[in-house]
Amino acid sequence: MNLENENNMISKEIYLILRKQHYQIKDHSAVKLCGWVKKSLLENKNCYKSKFYGIETHRCIQCTPSVVWCQQSCIFCWRVLPTDLGKNKDLSYNKLRWKEPKEVIEDIFEMHRRVIMGYKGILDRIGEKKFKELLTPKHVAISLSGEPTLYPYLGELINLFHKRGLSTFVVSNGILTEVIQEINPTQLYISLDAYDLDSYKRICGGRKEHWQNILNTLDILESKGRTCIRTTLIRDYNEDIKKFIPLYERGDAHFIELKSYMNVGYSRRRLALEDMLKHNEILELSKRAEELTHYKLMDDSYDSRVTLLMNENRKIDRFLK
Repeated sequence: MNLENENNMISKEIYLILRKQHYQIKDHSAVKLCGWVKKSLLENKNCYKSKFYGIETHRCIQCTPSVVWCQQSCIFCWRVLPTDLGKNKDLSYNKLRWKEPKEVIEDIFEMHRRVIMGYKGILDRIGEKKFKELLTPKHVAISLSGEPTLYPYLGELINLFHKRGLSTFVVSNGILTEVIQEINPTQLYISLDAYDLDSYKRICGGRKEHWQNILNTLDILESKGRTCIRTTLIRDYNEDIKKFIPLYERGDAHFIELKSYMNVGYSRRRLALEDMLKHNEILELSKRAEELTHYKLMDDSYDSRVTLLMNENRKIDRFLK
């Protein structure tokens, strides 16, 4: 087995699948070059986070400190799940030897540098200035795969990134409310993809106590810094936006992102191309949410089929300085 997995933290079968998908893996952490970084370098196109929040796409690290561990089995998840391979969820994260944050941050920087150095060979296409910026990342998206709050030192890891001058976006399923309460990323995302317990079980494969925890997390969002609720919409599963309105009001986050499910990766084994909503459908649902709440539709990204709504009662500058 590759040295990066020498501690056997990940099953060999899943490890090899992830490596084939171009994940860089070191013990329980991973980095993967986002497709939008490639587009930024080669086509001068930027991701929706750039459009919505001013992030420099080519200076963003996409990473995770808990690459394969999650309490849920969401049908829209792009990565391989144990259930895709006929196995039960991997609940062994409580037994892991988690590395210290100082080690994890160095692992992440090392893996990121490894994946970007290949672009040094095409400086004539991307330019020396952009390549130098690529080598000096300014943003970290802790959202690649797995559930980041399972990493027991997430708060310390976030602080280390901030001390090095990087902003952080953390995407969580919201189950570990006590961890959400403690961490302070630049922007906190809570994935809210179901509107009640039945839809939660159907879409996320979650348990009753997990759904209650998510509701508890919504109740504390007002006490956090920059917050965003993201809903992935799937045809015939959860596109009745009216059912989400009480939850949006309960969370009272600064932003809401409504995004279509995308038929990519291993999700293609669970859902079909037709389960994606068209961009105009996302826009219509966003306008409906605007009518029913104190959120205002601010922006959209056609390529990513996503919209941004902003809380009119809790206005902040959506662009990061």
